[in-house]
Amino acid sequence: MNGAFIVSEDDDLFQQIERFLVARGGSSGDSVAQVSSLDGTLFTVYGDLGKEFEYDLSEEPEEVKGDVAGVPEFSTATSCWAECRSVEKFVEWVRVIAEARSSTTWVLDGNGVLWPDAALDAAQVSL
Repeated sequence: MNGAFIVSEDDDLFQQIERFLVARGGSSGDSVAQVSSLDGTLFTVYGDLGKEFEYDLSEEPEEVKGDVAGVPEFSTATSCWAECRSVEKFVEWVRVIAEARSSTTWVLDGNGVLWPDAALDAAQVSL
């Protein structure tokens, strides 16, 4: 499955995303929230990251796209893992989640590039 990290300075990042997805017809349980797009594409967010993700989150991003103001401090930031088989749907879901949040929603993609929600580009994000 294709995925990337959603990163924020907010400690309750997963709970914010979970509430948002459930309010839009999604489901949640065991620190996993999931919603289906109208075409059936699933967007799944995991709140509990296992040890296998520690290395990915211990390094600073290789590159930051868009506005670099407010880049989260990775040593204290909160992260969730999100999966979606469609990059376009992934970007759509992150953008609508970001609109509902009071702070920037960041995505750390598979190439180590950090994207603020406003700069996400489905043609360039690597899941």
